[in-house]
Amino acid sequence: MPILVIILAVAASIAAGFLSVTAQPGLVFLSASVILVSLLAFLSPKMSVVLLVFSMLLSPEIGFGAVSSSRSAVLRYDDILLVVIFFSWFARTAIFKDKAFITATPVQVPVLLYTVIAVVSTGLAIIRGEIRAEIAGFYVLKYVEYFFLYFMLVNIIDSREEMKKYLKYAGFVAFIVTLYAYYYYLNSGASARASAPFEAPLGNAKDSEPASLGGYYLLVFGFVMALMTEVPGPMQLLLAGSMVFMFPAFLLTFSRSSYLGFAVMVPVMVFLSRRRKAFLTFFLCAGVVAVALTPGLSDKVRERITTTYQGSEAVNTVQLGAAGQVKLEDSAAARVGSINRAIFDRLPVHPILGWGVTGIGIGDTQYALVLGEMGLAGFFTFLWMLYSIFSTARKVYRAYEEPWIKAVSLGLMASIAGLVFQAVGVNNFIIVRIMEPFWFLTAIVMALYRGAGQEAKPGTV
Repeated sequence: MPILVIILAVAASIAAGFLSVTAQPGLVFLSASVILVSLLAFLSPKMSVVLLVFSMLLSPEIGFGAVSSSRSAVLRYDDILLVVIFFSWFARTAIFKDKAFITATPVQVPVLLYTVIAVVSTGLAIIRGEIRAEIAGFYVLKYVEYFFLYFMLVNIIDSREEMKKYLKYAGFVAFIVTLYAYYYYLNSGASARASAPFEAPLGNAKDSEPASLGGYYLLVFGFVMALMTEVPGPMQLLLAGSMVFMFPAFLLTFSRSSYLGFAVMVPVMVFLSRRRKAFLTFFLCAGVVAVALTPGLSDKVRERITTTYQGSEAVNTVQLGAAGQVKLEDSAAARVGSINRAIFDRLPVHPILGWGVTGIGIGDTQYALVLGEMGLAGFFTFLWMLYSIFSTARKVYRAYEEPWIKAVSLGLMASIAGLVFQAVGVNNFIIVRIMEPFWFLTAIVMALYRGAGQEAKPGTV
């Protein structure tokens, strides 16, 4: 090991020296950063996880402009960081052989099958000449990078103390994100909507992605509310204060799909929880009343919801089968149209494997996107993957008695319910600011399932 470290250090020094006299300063900085992160990930994978936790929501984007009429190529520094850390960890695993590359978990089969379907369906679409290989390949990599994160974390995390440490760091990140959300909203004009860091410049509400922040909060709220049902009394005050601090920022996203996800997540949480159901119900009802009585905020939220189906903006007549017709505003009507096109126009042409990644454009909703791009095979594998995560989280919740473990498993179950309903109006399962925290929590639950930090594997009650 010391000899290997010396060799790597010498190689890095030679490379840095060569670049310093032949390349631009920006390239030197980027190369040096990649080398340092690679060394850190190789020598201390656990420290590299800390970097990933902070970069998930606090990483800038690099835009490459439009690559088609409906998609733009966006690369985040976090994408680069994740790839560098993954391959460094992969090299360490190959050299030292101290752990398996793919650790057995209940979700690995649907994840790998979903990846295979994405690659095969996209390859067939490229052969048919329906999509461009360079664009499709870029997005396939974007889709599966979350799985890289999952397999790596399941392998690296091997003690409960580490899990708690990472969750505390994630809580600190949520605090920073909320501060920024308020700052962005208050400094971006009348039409502003709260957004996550680095989504869009101040004052440019058009380019912000508030649904990304809304989906992220579904994950955060799931964990915080689950903790409220599990931890002792004094800690509940801090958690309640956290919800009071973050919830207005969630509302200021004005993301109707996120509202829908939260409205579903709450009763699921109450139903699944084994403790303090009455307390959680009372707290949330009191929160709704407080929001309703808050001048300005309640009016804006109510207006955002009601303009979906009434008022001057609801000008699109949409047929909802036996339910009859309804008037919807443009974005809601676009989502209904997207689902209809995926089911009735796109799916009949390529029903099994779909049109490949990027084959149907942006998709507008997660379900239309999966059906259109990967067909019925991809759609049912997607549902199988979510069910596997949910059922495993439920087993962990029943098997352990430690409050924080019950909270992370219960929170993940409730968050899945919320994200499933948010997906009606958002491509949330391909949004990096949602999926990286989601697979981070999933990796922790799967590590707990396989018995990390203890001798016996949890039961499957």
